[in-house]
Amino acid sequence: MRRIALVAMLSALLSGCFASDKPVFSAETAVMALGEGGKYATFEQLADGKEEPGDTIEVRLGANNVYDFIDEKGDVTPVTIHPLSGDEHVLQAKMKSAYGYAVIRTSGPTEALVIPVECNKQDEAMLQALGVVRLDRFECRIDKVADPAAFFAAVKRSRAVSRMVLTSPK
Repeated sequence: MRRIALVAMLSALLSGCFASDKPVFSAETAVMALGEGGKYATFEQLADGKEEPGDTIEVRLGANNVYDFIDEKGDVTPVTIHPLSGDEHVLQAKMKSAYGYAVIRTSGPTEALVIPVECNKQDEAMLQALGVVRLDRFECRIDKVADPAAFFAAVKRSRAVSRMVLTSPK
């Protein structure tokens, strides 16, 4: 049985992770971490270190370094990618009613690991000091965080949940 595409996985990130009502990163800081885009195979990262193949997604680069992540059904999720340090970036995905966030680690434009950052695994005092609003045990809003890049550089990360590999360049 094929697993959900990365785009659907990004939707799942909203439960248990960080979200915002408005984008916390501006279009001006978006980078082309996935180059010109193309078709990517996705792989679910299992707890035992193995991988399970997922769906193929198409990544199209648009204006202002906004990527459209398009699943096999044609559903489109606009995504911007913002630098942290080295090969790490923050992925900001426009969902139906909010923006969702994950950290990605890239190996150039040909491969990326998706690494969720979970609200319930963070230090509560740090979250409050940085302006994070906890909605419940698993969901936090970061609309009031003054420096989103510094925030994402400081948070604890979970293990990678997905890997995407370029199979057909644009």
